[in-house]
Amino acid sequence: MSAPYRFSMADDCLSCPLKRNSDFCSLVTDALAGFNGSGYLSVFPSHVVLLSEGQVPRGVFVLCSGRAKLSVLARDGKQVILKIAGGRQVMGLSAVVSGRPSPVTVTTIEHCQVKFIESSSFLELVEHNGSAALACAVALSRDVQTAFQGVHGLLLARSSTEKLARLLLSWVAHEPHNRDLRVATDFTHEEMAQMIGSSRETVTRLLGDMKRRELIRLEGAMLVIPNRIALQAIAE
Repeated sequence: MSAPYRFSMADDCLSCPLKRNSDFCSLVTDALAGFNGSGYLSVFPSHVVLLSEGQVPRGVFVLCSGRAKLSVLARDGKQVILKIAGGRQVMGLSAVVSGRPSPVTVTTIEHCQVKFIESSSFLELVEHNGSAALACAVALSRDVQTAFQGVHGLLLARSSTEKLARLLLSWVAHEPHNRDLRVATDFTHEEMAQMIGSSRETVTRLLGDMKRRELIRLEGAMLVIPNRIALQAIAE
């Protein structure tokens, strides 16, 4: 498989150009060397299942670049997307540490550069290195906090309109506070519905209503939010 041009396939965590100030990228030198010597690097296309809900994972997956969706199956058989992960996040961490089945399914949504580390190697690193153990604890804490914030937001929202507005705002949360905020429309209406616990028909109708009210507009493959404050008023 040929790698997309934006990927740097140097299989070396010590000198990786993708390294950022994140949990395992920021390990002290000896711990990072141990992390570097474990596992292997791969590139996956979109729609590849890295972890399956209810199955015990063989190890952890570090998303060096690219994004993946974390989802579960509801009782009625519908898929619910809990989170979009990326930015060197570690998939399967809680399951590997606890030795229990994965609570979620993790599926790539674009080309992803992934480092896989087998459970035994990862647990040995965490057991014998305090820096790695602390990074593991921090990552697990962030996962819990993110899950709580997601559930809290859904419970507080009184309508699908509020939920959709919050979803759109979350995509531009780190953008500068200029008037026109742009984000690539990577997700289908069905996937957006899975993120807010609604139906595709409802999302299509609500997006149409937001366009008519000039809260959003489409410019090719870009979704534009011309007035963040107006959309925040709906979300709150």
